[in-house]
Amino acid sequence: MISKAGFLALAAATALGISSASAQAPKEFKIGVVMSLSGGFVAAAKDSMDGVEGWEKARGGLPGKKIVYEKLDDETNPVSAVNAFRRLAGDKDINLMYIFVNSSAALAVKTLASEFKIPIIASGAADTLGVPAEPYLFKVAPAVRDFMTALADFAKRKGYKRVALLNMTDAFGQSEAKNFKELAPKYGLEIVAAETMGVEDTSVTAQLTKIRAANPDMIYNGASSRIAILSYKQIKQMGIKTPLVVTQAAISKAFYDAIGGTKEADGLLVPIQLGSFGTAAGGETAKLYSELEKAMGRVPPYFATFGFDVGLMTEAAVKNSDGSREGIRNALESLHELPGLNGPISYTPQDHTGQNYKSIGIGRLEDGKAVLAQ
Repeated sequence: MISKAGFLALAAATALGISSASAQAPKEFKIGVVMSLSGGFVAAAKDSMDGVEGWEKARGGLPGKKIVYEKLDDETNPVSAVNAFRRLAGDKDINLMYIFVNSSAALAVKTLASEFKIPIIASGAADTLGVPAEPYLFKVAPAVRDFMTALADFAKRKGYKRVALLNMTDAFGQSEAKNFKELAPKYGLEIVAAETMGVEDTSVTAQLTKIRAANPDMIYNGASSRIAILSYKQIKQMGIKTPLVVTQAAISKAFYDAIGGTKEADGLLVPIQLGSFGTAAGGETAKLYSELEKAMGRVPPYFATFGFDVGLMTEAAVKNSDGSREGIRNALESLHELPGLNGPISYTPQDHTGQNYKSIGIGRLEDGKAVLAQ
């Protein structure tokens, strides 16, 4: 039988053990994630999240913290994105948001960021996501103008004077078209066809017929996710042999699976960030790419490299702040030349773009990998 003194000693030891275990248990760090779990942007969103999880696996996440992701579906729809954002931003335990949606949905969320005063790291390349800067929203990928500049420069170097455009009807697609039209005269280019398509379209045959009749030297296809697959298949079916350039948002595991494998995309050109050139890019990109590839156990598609950079930003912002919403926001805005897989990441109070034209090269696909095109 235990004496009273022994019982008290045992109770004290048990309490101490529980207290020690609680002290050692990692504190939860909740991140709200609005992403396309359905709809036309689902492949890109999944790859982005895979990249974040690759960062967490490769680099251990946040020291002393257990990351918990609270995910809601935007259905590739701006209205649903806003509703999902409101629900997650209203949770006081969430101090950081990821928005893995297309540009139109991200722009819809941008209008609410300061209302909830929660820092947001967003996908989407529309220029207006980064400038004018919304204090609480930070995009990562270069602006559309950066990509179109790289494309126009490549066309000029290759001697492609007649260019046909096939762009999305959303904010991203129309920004692409607007920027390329402005840049074309400066690079001696003529736009001989400019067609559009919607994310849910089931055919682009009519648009492609007009493009083929215009006899361009180069075609740019700005489709992403589902419509990227459909349009590429129809281009192949119509026997169009003109050099074809696609947006980096088109390149995903889902794209390769749907067209019959990586070899089916050989020769496809893409203005793409440095991470997609893998270890061949050298320097910090090669090092970080190797970490991600090992963590994923396969060749990382572009949006996975984007997600890895989101993880690196999260790591830096939490490390250099008190972990509060305002602290993380301030730390993000203070990032300057943060080494990223796709290139350095910098922000100023006036510009929340993140990466720029320096992070872009023109790649040629060979068995699922991008090599620098000459």
